[in-house]
Order: sequence, then structure tokens, then C-alpha cells
Amino acid sequence: MDKTKKERLLEELKRKRNSSALSDAETVLRAWQFMEGRSKGHARVWSYRHITLTLHVPHGRGGRVMDPGAVAMVIRKVGEAALLQEKEEEEKDDAD
Repeated sequence: MDKTKKERLLEELKRKRNSSALSDAETVLRAWQFMEGRSKGHARVWSYRHITLTLHVPHGRGGRVMDPGAVAMVIRKVGEAALLQEKEEEEKDDAD
């Protein structure tokens, strides 16, 4: 996926922090190459390399809008993945 598209999706999630839906967060995670793992009931695990995140389906706040703290955690984990991806790209460029 295009780097600017990934960054644009992340910026959009940051802007909508207080009114973000679960599908918005999942779209950002997929764009940043997080893999959807096991799910049990209302919880779903996402991972990228050694970075793991558990998302819970929102059940309060109308059932669709995620808690701002959960959105902040998604943003933080994507930031960690971005640093890891950047480091991998630098190592790949150095090897060439």
C-alpha cells in the first residue's frame, strides 16, 4: 500500500479520535500490515512482528463508537510499527 495512503488513514483516525468506529481502526491496522489473529467473543488480536494489540468490540457509547483510549492505543501501536518498518527499510537499503 502507498506510504502516503497509510499516513493519511492514520491522520484521519487521529482527527476522529472521539468518534472513531471499530472499522476505522481495523482499516488503519490493515494498512500498516497488522495481521488479524485469533478472536474470542468480543475481543480480536492484531499483531505486527512482536507488536500485539487486543481490540474489544465497543458495547457502550451506542455500540459503534470506540473509546478514545482504545483509539489512542491503536495510534500508539501503529506508531511503533511505523518505526519498525522504517528501520527495516533502512536496513534493506543499506544491504543493497
